[in-house]
Amino acid sequence: MRRDQAGPPGTTTRRDESSQARLRAAFERLFDAQQGALLRAARRLCGGNDDEAQDLVQDAAIKAYAAYLDGRFEEGTNARAWMLRILTNGFINGYHRKKRWEDPADIDDLEAEGAVSLRAAPADQPGSALFESTLDEPVERAVAALSPDLRACIELVDIGDMDYAETAATLDVPIGTVRSRLFRARQQLHRALTPYAEQRGLLQGRAG
Repeated sequence: MRRDQAGPPGTTTRRDESSQARLRAAFERLFDAQQGALLRAARRLCGGNDDEAQDLVQDAAIKAYAAYLDGRFEEGTNARAWMLRILTNGFINGYHRKKRWEDPADIDDLEAEGAVSLRAAPADQPGSALFESTLDEPVERAVAALSPDLRACIELVDIGDMDYAETAATLDVPIGTVRSRLFRARQQLHRALTPYAEQRGLLQGRAG
């Protein structure tokens, strides 16, 4: 390459710095818009522990920024779902780094035993109905009381609105495992939240 074709000394460096600054500013806007939702999700995942939740969000922000610079976020797609996956992965890695998740109930066994449908109507899932409106304190407590693996499934599917395939990929488990964990989580939430859901009129035909 001829020297007279190159720009003035430092031009490339200034261009790179300007590009980095634009990317950083764009990411900051993206993250700021989701920060509140991420912190609420982190608190639920961490069982209400604010310090752990703050650390989890900070770690997710660092990883998300690196992924953003690497072009792994497609503009115009669901930024909340993308960041929630990063957050949840951080939670999973932190709590289950040294052991493989074990699932005592196989989905085929649950169905063979006549368990209720895992795709029951929202009216049969007080947790789902509550998630669609607001996460009040009793709901937050009920979610926090779940084990970490069940909590992660509820956070991704019922709160984050991911489908089973996305959730399975995020958690690195089979879809059947996601289904059975959701079944157990929803059963626990059902027991914990039915009185509250009835009080708020979210279970039509059951109150009174």
